[in-house]
Amino acid sequence: KVAKLEGNEGLSKVSIQIGKPIRPMLAQNAANVKEALIEMGGEAAFEIKYDGARVQVHRDGDKVIIYSRRLENVTRSIPEIVEAVKASLKPSKVIVEGELVAVGENGRPRPFQYVLRRFRRKYNIEEMIEKIPLELNLFDILYVDGESLIDTKFAERRKKLEESVEESDKIKLAEQLVTKKVEEAEEFYKRALELGHEGLMAKRLDSVYEPGNRGKKWLKIKPTMENLDLVIIGAEWGEGRRAHLLGSFLVAAYDPESGEFVPVGKVGSGFTDEDLVEFTKMLKPLILREEGKFVEIEPKVVIEVTYQEIQKSPKYKSGFALRFPRYVALREDKSPEEADTIERVAQLYELQERFKAKR
Repeated sequence: KVAKLEGNEGLSKVSIQIGKPIRPMLAQNAANVKEALIEMGGEAAFEIKYDGARVQVHRDGDKVIIYSRRLENVTRSIPEIVEAVKASLKPSKVIVEGELVAVGENGRPRPFQYVLRRFRRKYNIEEMIEKIPLELNLFDILYVDGESLIDTKFAERRKKLEESVEESDKIKLAEQLVTKKVEEAEEFYKRALELGHEGLMAKRLDSVYEPGNRGKKWLKIKPTMENLDLVIIGAEWGEGRRAHLLGSFLVAAYDPESGEFVPVGKVGSGFTDEDLVEFTKMLKPLILREEGKFVEIEPKVVIEVTYQEIQKSPKYKSGFALRFPRYVALREDKSPEEADTIERVAQLYELQERFKAKR
């Protein structure tokens, strides 16, 4: 479509369209609330960072389409959210973004993997609605009644979002605090963690929406020794009864400057036998070459990894190695380019060393 347009005049007419998802704006990391406030220019909108799956909701009258962060249509798997959107969103033509969270019996959030289970379900959806209830926390609005809002300042977008949403038990506005005070933001951060959420997002009040860009206008603040989302770039065949399964995985962080995935360690623990069967099926078509028991894997699959600490290492091109890494979850909601960067690994290493020095 873009190729057919004539010059700048044609390109100027290109805009957001309902039913055509756009890549989400991404955030960089901040070490703490104070650093985030400084980066934001002294005042910021802080929002709870929910442990869920990010979605983009397109509504055109009674037609609602919900896309995952990878722009996949997941509408059929979450019909109760579709109905809630129709009841809660006031504009008939609108695009909003939010975080879909699985809610436990105690009202606390459940790990995001529960949301992914809902996305994957094709049959017996009514049963899953009962087993894994969902809640959508909206945090942005990109389009309303024929007007694109991506060039509108965030503070104005938030106001428009508030005007466009009637909250319910299924649809809520992401909880927000606008402040210049570090103490207020830190108290909000503490409360978010106590409620079982991941941390906070900090957003510049004057920031426009930049699809697909990972800039410093949005920052995420999470506990120091957070898990890492890494890309599988290699694996080794197992031994004995697991000889037909891939059993150890070389994982890498993303280097935005070179576009490469640089290794930071091997993960062999945390997997069940069922996990290994699933990963072997998933990765076999992605094998690029084999050398003995080792196979090189096309960087397509993202997994969440926990670890004891980060060490400096000459063994890997990244210069870092994870000590005792352990598999946590498959991150089907993330593309390889959305994995944690080598810069983030370096930041976590520095924070870790500072913490050790203080002790």
